[in-house]
Amino acid sequence: MLEQSSPIPRARLEETETQTRRLAVRVDWPALAAFGLPMLLYVLTAAPTIFNLDSAEFTTAVASGGIVRATGYPLYLLLGKLWLWLPLAGDVGHRMNLFSAFWGAVTLLLADRILRRLDVGPWARLGALGLLAVSPYFWGLSLIAEVYTLHTGLMAGILLLLLAWAERPSPGRLAWPVLLMALSAGNHAATALLIPGAVWFVVTSHPRQLLRPRVWLVGGLALLVGASIFLVLPWRYLAQPAFNYAGIYDGEGVFHPVDLTTLQGIWWLISGQTFASRMFAYGLDELGPEILAYAGQLWSTFLALGIGPGLLGGVVLVRRNWRLAGFLLLLFLANAAFYIDYRVVDKETMFLPTYLIWALWLGVGYQVLLDWVQDQRGGFLRSWHLQALMTGAVFLALILHWPLTDLSQDWSTREQSQAILETVEPDALVLGWWETIPALQYMQLVEGQRPDVTLLNRFLIPPEAMHQLILAEIQRRPVYINNPSVMLLKETRVTKVGPLYKLEPRGRK
Repeated sequence: MLEQSSPIPRARLEETETQTRRLAVRVDWPALAAFGLPMLLYVLTAAPTIFNLDSAEFTTAVASGGIVRATGYPLYLLLGKLWLWLPLAGDVGHRMNLFSAFWGAVTLLLADRILRRLDVGPWARLGALGLLAVSPYFWGLSLIAEVYTLHTGLMAGILLLLLAWAERPSPGRLAWPVLLMALSAGNHAATALLIPGAVWFVVTSHPRQLLRPRVWLVGGLALLVGASIFLVLPWRYLAQPAFNYAGIYDGEGVFHPVDLTTLQGIWWLISGQTFASRMFAYGLDELGPEILAYAGQLWSTFLALGIGPGLLGGVVLVRRNWRLAGFLLLLFLANAAFYIDYRVVDKETMFLPTYLIWALWLGVGYQVLLDWVQDQRGGFLRSWHLQALMTGAVFLALILHWPLTDLSQDWSTREQSQAILETVEPDALVLGWWETIPALQYMQLVEGQRPDVTLLNRFLIPPEAMHQLILAEIQRRPVYINNPSVMLLKETRVTKVGPLYKLEPRGRK
């Protein structure tokens, strides 16, 4: 006869329930939501495979151990490689898109922590950071492999560490933001735009700290440790990677890489000398439209509703903590001014740091309005009216921006690359710009397709050298290009083949 299992004692059940309640109380649910909800949104809407342009370049470089163009981005390359070790679903392109999604969610989590330190309540934080999370550019850049959400995540971390140092200053506490800033420079050179604000905050908060030799000793050590991230570049260079965008091709198709084992070579790459002519490139008469264009982006990013309260929050912060207010203002102005005067076609994607600062101001402004309404106990407005308006704005922005931002069904880059590789003849030479070559190199170097094809990004070869190379190569193998020059149209026979053009000698039929 089988014995009945003894029931669990009531005391043990009550103890288990008590422990569960304690665990639930200890969980920081607002923080979990600040990270989890955006992460879920970004996972649902992320591009399902390799994306185009710079995104394809970064993905290919991370996966193949390659080197990207200026400014090198060694931290992104290293962290991206570690990220690919995670057992995530999807191809390499999709998994690198999720890397940006993760850092977008981390940015919002850290921004939530910053606002808590500023005594901003959960409703105001939800309203401000919710608008940032579903804004077109922040949301969009969280869906593809790019460096910008990692940059904002590091920036928010630096802010948080400096606030912690200001509360209890010590050499060790100051070393952490110095370390993180040096590491951040290895992800994006725009970290330099944080320096004026950070120096202001440190000098005005605890100037006597700077008189202590230990501060400089520990800070200098942290700077050296963080800067060591740039050793990734010579390490990769010595491996002679197949994917290398730090160099130039000559007229015979020979690639001459920049020597990244020398200080001169590393400085050439990380200082962005390739793009120096595009910095501060507008005349005074041209800046007006650029400023208006940025103002329009800011307006749409925060759905117009967040502009007034954002300004209010910035002003109130000056009265409450002028040191921090100056810090945030300098961060905002440095980033806005630099990119407004930066002559590149995709600069609208580069203003994310200013949107992060504005979201912090907006959170403070929202809280001021909520406190004011609560004090007006006999008035028409109630706190829940404003709370409903704040959350309603987030949902409205979500609905408006979803169809414009969602990339979950965008297979266009893979489909175009697949079509090209299926079309070009064996041993062909294919030349193209960013919209074709990096994605093709991904298919070749990461997925092993068509190793017989030679792929060359036109960014890496001067026009005269490219012309010389093509005229020589069409005599011995098929040559394709995405956009032939007028000179090539005159000197070669051009045939449209899918998204490319095949070039042949004029005498050949």
